[in-house]
Amino acid sequence: MNRNRKKKNNIVYLKRGDQIHKMDTTPARFFFSPPIIFTIVLIFVGALGSVVAAAHMADARREVTQARQARDAQLDANLTLISQMPQPFTIEEIEQIARDRLGMGRPDPSQIIYINVPPISHVVFNPHANILPDDTTFWEELRVFFTDIFNRVFGG
Repeated sequence: MNRNRKKKNNIVYLKRGDQIHKMDTTPARFFFSPPIIFTIVLIFVGALGSVVAAAHMADARREVTQARQARDAQLDANLTLISQMPQPFTIEEIEQIARDRLGMGRPDPSQIIYINVPPISHVVFNPHANILPDDTTFWEELRVFFTDIFNRVFGG
């Protein structure tokens, strides 16, 4: 095996017997292939997207916290107003005010009109009361809501 090396621009020619082999001795450079470039870009875009999503979530959390604080402040103000509300008058107090301030007298039995009122009809202030009646379900309210929208749009 005879090795005659001729160097020309990092190319080496090796001679073995009558055969000459051509070898490039330049250091191998790492070239990015298209799948590798696509993978790197995909990872970068995914990381950037997750950072943007995290920023949006942080903004949403801050808004929710502010809304909760505003709601809690309003509930505290409501409770303060409830505690400052005068108690409802009793029948005796109303009768005394009518006699003292308005100069009214006790009515005759023929002047009295009785009205039967169900016991649930009295009004009590409750800031946490459910807006929907007890016998209405969420799905019934949703159906009524969309039916109302349909009737307004199509005049039904």
